[in-house]
Amino acid sequence: MGALGLCRSLAVAGIALGLTTAAFPAVQTSVVPNSTPSGITLVDVTSAFGGGGGGGGGAELYYRRLGDTDGKPLYTFDQDGKGGKSTCVAACAKEFPPYLVAKTAVAFGSWSIIRRSDGARQWAYQGRPLYRYSGVDPVPQGPVTNGNAVADGKPQALLDIMNLDGKGNSPKKGWRRAALVTSGAAMPPEFELKSVSTANGYAYIVPATGHILYMFKTAPQRPSGWTPAYAAELAKGVGNFSIIAQKDGRRQWAYHLLPLYTFNDDDGPDDINGLSAQGDAQVALAFRNFMPASLTIKVLPFRGPIMTTSEGKTVYVQVRNHNQFGGRENRGGFQYSYLESKEIGGQGCVDECLKKWTPIAAPADAQPTGLWQIYTRADGTRQWGYKGAALYTYSGDKGLGDNYGNNLHEMVYGTGFNEDRVKLAGGDVRSVAGAGFYWHVVPFFN
Repeated sequence: MGALGLCRSLAVAGIALGLTTAAFPAVQTSVVPNSTPSGITLVDVTSAFGGGGGGGGGAELYYRRLGDTDGKPLYTFDQDGKGGKSTCVAACAKEFPPYLVAKTAVAFGSWSIIRRSDGARQWAYQGRPLYRYSGVDPVPQGPVTNGNAVADGKPQALLDIMNLDGKGNSPKKGWRRAALVTSGAAMPPEFELKSVSTANGYAYIVPATGHILYMFKTAPQRPSGWTPAYAAELAKGVGNFSIIAQKDGRRQWAYHLLPLYTFNDDDGPDDINGLSAQGDAQVALAFRNFMPASLTIKVLPFRGPIMTTSEGKTVYVQVRNHNQFGGRENRGGFQYSYLESKEIGGQGCVDECLKKWTPIAAPADAQPTGLWQIYTRADGTRQWGYKGAALYTYSGDKGLGDNYGNNLHEMVYGTGFNEDRVKLAGGDVRSVAGAGFYWHVVPFFN
């Protein structure tokens, strides 16, 4: 085979939603718990690129599994049940070490801390103690895809990915891969709980319309732009949801005693345009995803949500080259693989590359949490990674919203189909199986 042309690019962490409003604050003032405690990560389990047969290039999200600080899977043991006690001791605990709790950790929500027989403190999720596996974690094999056509459509392959206790996910009978659970939450039957990337958390929505629910303390400044979330005559409050009476006598749902509305100008599944329509509007979140203090989410005029540093510099990732349907800056048009990003890690930009690209530093006391992990670079510094991808800023960006690193390409060449000698940016030469890598400003919300 002839030389294989490969390219790299740096992708801006933003996705165009067609917004024409000014920037809005993405952080809510109400107290919302994190989806996971410090030291427990979330890893997206998705379909292969181009799969799903839906005509688009976006990977389908099956679920988010729980991981340790390095993203390796956490497991539950069937014999433990949901009583908050561990039955895995002695030889069992050597094969499946309990996932222990840091001294400063505090239980909350579905996250509890159990005391083991030896006095050690162990995390439990929804009453089930969590463990790691001392051996090699199983890797479920999905069906091989070619564009949108399934080339190797073995039904079992897909089931192995989606079934947490299936052959592809369980290292041993009776053990299940742990995942974040959003079903069964206490809420009215007409609502659903959904991961909304633009809101950086899990929001309540109206499934009939797909609209996200908002709450605010004051009355709508433009009533025609908002639709109250009306409650049926026989509806009763549940969990943090209650019912209030409007002036016209109609019943309206409230969350944490604040009335709920949908915004009429939200069109897409991740639209949160209501935040820019009224200053005190907040998305009704069940829990939020952790985000480092040095980073934030901004929406700029004529731009979609992007990740920036607290100083306003756009954030970039290094990803692998895949041909996909949909533009890279369209909603869902560009996504990157967690496992492939982990292969690159913090080694994708060294030497000369660092003259233009600056790793986003993680403080010495920072802990991987939720969708965020930490890479230790060759010089001992720590770097933040989001969904497995190491994060950078670009020297050519000077002002808020600049994304001059977007779609910068570097051509590299492989020596074979199964193993390409890839010269990663900056001179780090190593063997990488499969296709090559590229830099690209990747949509943050994918």
